[in-house]
Amino acid sequence: MSVNPLPAYPARPAGWTRSLSEQGRNPLGLLLLAPMLLWIAVFFVFPTAWMIWQSFAERGLQPYAAILTSPIYLKVLMTTLKICVITTIGCLILGYPVAYVLTIAKPRTRAILLILVVLPYWLDFIVRSYSWMILLGRHGLINQLIMGIGLSQSSLPLLYNLFSVSIGMIQILLPLTILTLFSTMIRIDRRLIDAATIHGASPWRAFLTVFLPLSLPGVYAACLLLFVSALGFYVTPALLGGPEQTMISQTIMVIASDLLDWPLASAAGVLLLIVTTSLLLVYSRFFRLDRMLGGMAR
Repeated sequence: MSVNPLPAYPARPAGWTRSLSEQGRNPLGLLLLAPMLLWIAVFFVFPTAWMIWQSFAERGLQPYAAILTSPIYLKVLMTTLKICVITTIGCLILGYPVAYVLTIAKPRTRAILLILVVLPYWLDFIVRSYSWMILLGRHGLINQLIMGIGLSQSSLPLLYNLFSVSIGMIQILLPLTILTLFSTMIRIDRRLIDAATIHGASPWRAFLTVFLPLSLPGVYAACLLLFVSALGFYVTPALLGGPEQTMISQTIMVIASDLLDWPLASAAGVLLLIVTTSLLLVYSRFFRLDRMLGGMAR
């Protein structure tokens, strides 16, 4: 009995392996890239360079020393990192099951669920933050419900603390978490789980040994996106948090607008940029950035 040969795949287009530098020598390619490069230069490179220069221009390294040695600024930095970690973990715990349900749902059900996931993300941050103020306030809906059913005789302190800030940031970033995880999970071949089940694995064991490891690139990408996004939050902690939940972005705003100390504010912005860039470099070193953008690992 003859064995069918492997199917012949179409040849790759000629010249597809050329490097980006080789393609960049094409005048037409440079012309097409010019608007994007101009946009990046004007709205990212120049402002960043100006911020870095301003942090050194007047007092040298003194603004950096002031931030890294001051207990107040160090506390703000540690508070920012703590809130970012809590937000990231909370989003993963809530978002992973939803993303998994989206992968196994029927197409019509999946479309409806995706609409429900994305719809809150289109609302403004301020609107969603004020909504939590109405819900968590001393006379808010949640406290009225708790006192109404007899769980407490007085209103609970649900607002202006770490709990309210974490809840607000998790609710804002949860759609981003679900979509990032879903983009990875949907590419996992379900036949691999069926094969594990056929060979005697229980559904839970097949999930732990097959699906979960294959979904880890999406988890890593979600962690990176969530943590970096949470670092720059300003509106939500300002509305829902108290003095103990002051984040670095709020501190930069106060230094620049109230104290008018632009070198110190620039130094704080540069340190925040260093933290963000370091996270990107670590992710790129171990996991490849193209996974975060939807590319397949090589």
